Amino acid sequence: MAFSRIRRYEEKRLRMRLVLAVLGSIAILVFILVFGFKILVGFSLLVDKIRGGSPTSQNAQTLLLPPSLDPLPGATNSATLIIAGSGTPGAILILYVNEGETQKLTIPTDGRFSIPSVKILEGTNTISAKITDEKQNTSELSNVLAITSKRTPPSLELTSPSSNTTINGDTNTVSVVGKTEQDTIISINDRFAVVSADGSFRYPYQLAEGDNILKIAATDAAGNQTVIERRVTYQK
Repeated sequence: MAFSRIRRYEEKRLRMRLVLAVLGSIAILVFILVFGFKILVGFSLLVDKIRGGSPTSQNAQTLLLPPSLDPLPGATNSATLIIAGSGTPGAILILYVNEGETQKLTIPTDGRFSIPSVKILEGTNTISAKITDEKQNTSELSNVLAITSKRTPPSLELTSPSSNTTINGDTNTVSVVGKTEQDTIISINDRFAVVSADGSFRYPYQLAEGDNILKIAATDAAGNQTVIERRVTYQK
């Protein structure tokens, strides 16, 4: 009889311990879920502070928009250009000519910039730019401009008329015939002749009575010009 009472007492104690163990486990789990994450975050921030900041924040980059360059003519006879455009105020502009770094400047507060006397080579040149800041963040490349520098006047050959030609009779026109380079404009006293693909041209010029000075000019896309003059006299 006494043994049965002792056995029931031990079983009761064992059940109580089991209940207490389960409740304790639940309490610990709840504590970890409620307070554990905050403790871990706080500890992580403390470690980052001791180390001097988060690596993520140190390596974060600022997005810089690329600058925009104003258009240029397709050709020029100059050895220098004025490059203008717009970009982020206060940022540093890096200008490239033929992919080589040429100049740096700080963009003014209004966002507009102008760079005088930018040297270019004879032939085809490319102009582009990027911007950077004090943290070494760098933008993508701007729009790329292409311009040809040509400083040699175009060729001009005139086969007709000869100098000091005299024309008599009812026909008061003279054929201006010659050849120049491709993509060149031919004018005879400001009247324009059609230039063929091979550079040849022919223009019937109407003469006034007496002496006529014909000014035949060949002008290329860069503005270079070659001029030949002919004196033609018309007599009825």
